[in-house]
Amino acid sequence: MSFVSYGFLVFMAVCLLCFLAVNAVPGNKKSRRAAVLFAASAVFLWLSGGILSLAVYGCSALTVWAGARGIERAGQQKGDSPKASAGKKRIFLAVLLCNLALLAAFKYVNFPGYTLRELAWLTGREEMVSWTPVSIPAPAAISFYTLTLLGYLIEVYWGVERAEKRFWKVALFGGFFPQMSTGPVARWGSLSATLFDGEARKPGEVLEAASEKEPGTSTAADVFFGLRRILWGLFKKLVISERLAVVVNTVYGDYETYTGSLLVLAAVCFAFQLYTDFGGAVDIALGAARMFGVRLEENFRQPFASRSIAEFWRRWHMTLGAWFKDFVMYPLMRTRAFEGLSRTCKKRFGKKAGKRVTTAAALFVVWFLLGLWHGGMWTFIIGSGLYHAFLMSAALLAEPVWSNFYKKTGIHRENPLWAAWQRVRTFVLVAIGFVFFRSDSLGMAFGIFKGMTSGDMGVFTAAGFASLGLSMADWGVLAVSMGILWAVSEVSSRREKRGDLGMAADTAVSASPETDGGICTVHDSRGEVCWGRLSAVCAALAFAVLILGFYGRGYDAAAFIYAAF
Repeated sequence: MSFVSYGFLVFMAVCLLCFLAVNAVPGNKKSRRAAVLFAASAVFLWLSGGILSLAVYGCSALTVWAGARGIERAGQQKGDSPKASAGKKRIFLAVLLCNLALLAAFKYVNFPGYTLRELAWLTGREEMVSWTPVSIPAPAAISFYTLTLLGYLIEVYWGVERAEKRFWKVALFGGFFPQMSTGPVARWGSLSATLFDGEARKPGEVLEAASEKEPGTSTAADVFFGLRRILWGLFKKLVISERLAVVVNTVYGDYETYTGSLLVLAAVCFAFQLYTDFGGAVDIALGAARMFGVRLEENFRQPFASRSIAEFWRRWHMTLGAWFKDFVMYPLMRTRAFEGLSRTCKKRFGKKAGKRVTTAAALFVVWFLLGLWHGGMWTFIIGSGLYHAFLMSAALLAEPVWSNFYKKTGIHRENPLWAAWQRVRTFVLVAIGFVFFRSDSLGMAFGIFKGMTSGDMGVFTAAGFASLGLSMADWGVLAVSMGILWAVSEVSSRREKRGDLGMAADTAVSASPETDGGICTVHDSRGEVCWGRLSAVCAALAFAVLILGFYGRGYDAAAFIYAAF
């Protein structure tokens, strides 16, 4: 079920009414509210992917719940003996491999065929490969909930979290419907706390005292701030992303007829399309959860303000990057193979340089897996993985060179002009990676790059603009909307620099009430909610979405880009 469909709006209204209704009835409210969220999540998954999605998710959740319980019992019965460790490891590996096998069966069955196709293209023997991809409907949200559930399993195995006794809690944690389509990738420590305990905490942190707010409750402020966040997400998706999609689809759909600056413009448009599409989806997810009194983790923080590729990935899809860092990168660096590589590199290159070389090697492994998570095609593996690993490894290995450069030239790292250049450079590098991400094959990606070098300046002509599929009125709406997005992001960035990190979560418009501010503050000088301002902001966003939302040619209510993963 798409977040921008009428069905989702009706679904949300019914779920919220049921949630508020059970909250108004005296008695055991906590279990009834949880039952509403559990039922809503099951219905959402069924509507999104049918009975297959429900069955596959149930299998994943059941194996993870049982595996976590088994790991904890094995540790309690046998203590810290080698026998206990071996038993825990066997259970952990069995559950891990079972869930990865489910993911691979539905998502990577065509990976060998795509690999052969790309090898044939590289060797100039495309005619030798006649292959049709196998069409297997993937269960809805399998990529996201697999990471969420496996993260919980790993933390139980490491002893960071206790195994949950009740299956329904684990099932609701992994399948809470707002996060199913596009994330964020949740951790047990933070989501279970706000979902069941009413207070967010860091993974592994124990709540010392009960929250003043009853677990799982929803206040009027939660509903209105959640609604505002949803409307901001719809603004990004329907007003900006859908217009950019027309340009991108027009050019990429017939890229061989476009050259020069038009291809460059399409690449730039796709970077912003992906940001507003994915960022808008996450805003809707966070807003929907907030309406039920649940706080999901932020997933964006002004990514295009980044000054390096590493910083970009600390600001873009933050929960995914954190998951791979904590559960893949760090364990990989502690393996015997990498510890041996580290010792060898330190002997040959010195302590600091050797550490950089080892880290660079680990980056390639991690980013290969991260690219593969997006899909079993080499355009994903390169565009969302190996390409960025190469850039980050190069920056890491060149760090001493850059330090020496700053000393000799006297350039201050925080010089505004230098910072602006770094942001432009980072955006260009990211946009290059996104060309791979958007392309259907490596041949298409390199064909687009080749076309960019033609030197044609068609983007500056009326005919060039007309060939991109948008009217001048739509270009005007797009320009104003992008200006609003930039202004909101700039305000958030300035607040971040002043240390108000609560506002660092993507936009001032979508801020939480505790840290609200920026362009459209809805709090008075005492920090209390100004309901008139909040209502006006919601009304303005709703008006913009209804009047300026792009519902024309090419619109597809199910076409969130990251929902495909």
